[in-house]
Amino acid sequence: MNDVATTGRKTTPLRFNPTIGLAGFGVLLGWHFLILYFSFPMAGELIPAEHTFLRQVVLNASLCVFFGLFGRLMKNLPQRDGIGSHAISYSATAVGVLGNVLLLASPTLGIAWFMVAVAAIGASESVLMLFWLRFYTETAENYTGKCLGASAVLASLICFFTYHLTVEVSMVVLAALPLASGALLVAMTKDVPLRKNDPSGLGSGIPDWGPVRKPYWKATAQLMAMALFFGVVQGCSSPQKTLLPAADPVTILGAALAGVVLFVIYARSEHLPEVGAVVSTSLMMYVAGMMLLPFHAPYLSQAAAFLIMTGFIFYFVLTLVFVVDLCRTFDLNATVAAGMNQALEYAMFAIGIMAGKFIWVRFADERSLPFGISLVAVLVLYAITLFLTTDRPPWKAAYYKPACPADLTADVQRKEVVEVDVVAVLCERYMLTPREMEVFGLLAKGRNAEFIQNALVISNHTVKTHIYNIYRKMDVHSLQDLLDVLDAEEDAQGRARAANQPVGTMEEDGGRR
Repeated sequence: MNDVATTGRKTTPLRFNPTIGLAGFGVLLGWHFLILYFSFPMAGELIPAEHTFLRQVVLNASLCVFFGLFGRLMKNLPQRDGIGSHAISYSATAVGVLGNVLLLASPTLGIAWFMVAVAAIGASESVLMLFWLRFYTETAENYTGKCLGASAVLASLICFFTYHLTVEVSMVVLAALPLASGALLVAMTKDVPLRKNDPSGLGSGIPDWGPVRKPYWKATAQLMAMALFFGVVQGCSSPQKTLLPAADPVTILGAALAGVVLFVIYARSEHLPEVGAVVSTSLMMYVAGMMLLPFHAPYLSQAAAFLIMTGFIFYFVLTLVFVVDLCRTFDLNATVAAGMNQALEYAMFAIGIMAGKFIWVRFADERSLPFGISLVAVLVLYAITLFLTTDRPPWKAAYYKPACPADLTADVQRKEVVEVDVVAVLCERYMLTPREMEVFGLLAKGRNAEFIQNALVISNHTVKTHIYNIYRKMDVHSLQDLLDVLDAEEDAQGRARAANQPVGTMEEDGGRR
């Protein structure tokens, strides 16, 4: 069930334009791929290999800094305040366009302006990505998985086809991508009311979010390890030879394969699917690519790069879905939780690329070097998998949701069985959100705000907001009014069951009589 509007206007279910919704994050990710791998005009006296190396290091380092910085700075920003969020989105888009212009003009401006341009692009990307991820915390649960899967497909296709365009046309495409992503972001969030972040920060609405912290850091640690060694093998490059052809157009299509599979999995499931097998498959593909890395037989290098790219994108997308779902389930601050996850990932990318370059400069002629890198990467990843994620966390955040206190009496439990159909009917009739359904279920038992706060482990402010929205949607002004609506519906359902007719049919019959 989709979330519903919670503003003063008439309540309507959130309906997403599939073209706009599935394209937004993908355009941004495609821009990211192009900045990393596309061949741009050279700045200063740099040769192509040095230009790519510097661009990748600066972009990943800036993404690390700005994800962490903006994740903290924007934690108190309302999700949808009508002014602030859109103003920041427009500003980030403008900075991204300016960064693109400076990047294309860097042969004339010099290396210093080239680095400023890439850093500006990293700042723009981080803000837009955070806003997209924060938006996903308020959408229907399956929408995030489908959208990020489609985004991986779109991003890879943008990068793949741009490789085959003329230089002039490709520059126009590059300049248009941040504009498109920013415009789609504003369009998607314009009429969608989103909750405010809890002003106290990450997890402040939950007294003990230990069950969340452990799986969050497990997933993040594994993503960091994969990013580190992906960066190392990308850094092993020189004008003479390259260990991993990550910039090859065919390699980029690995992201498309991962995106198609994930989109199909989420599209075929009404709710969040069980993706444990996909997580394991992504790790096996990544490890298989690393094991093929040392062998330079025809097409093996491309196969290794394809497997590594596919496995990494699988895990990258699933981690984002997992973090977004944790934020949704526990009312965590999305900018902080997602920002920290992404900051650590890109930090490992930057460190890995620099480490790979350092190793390559000194040992490129050693025939055993690729075998050593492959062995270390496989051993480290297996060690993290075995010792850090021996008990793989279920990739459904609802699994970790604290249960309500077991203090309900047998009479209340029996009453709940009788009322469950009535509560469900009213929830559907008034289009309550999933969280509002939980609050309404407790209100229907006569529970007060303090009890609901402790039962659902959320802040008092959040409880009051949900109660206000429920009262507004049901057009009641007090708990007693709500209970009267519940009793009236229960009587109607009882009469319908007695007459073996639907409620609507009885009302029509009564009107005729």
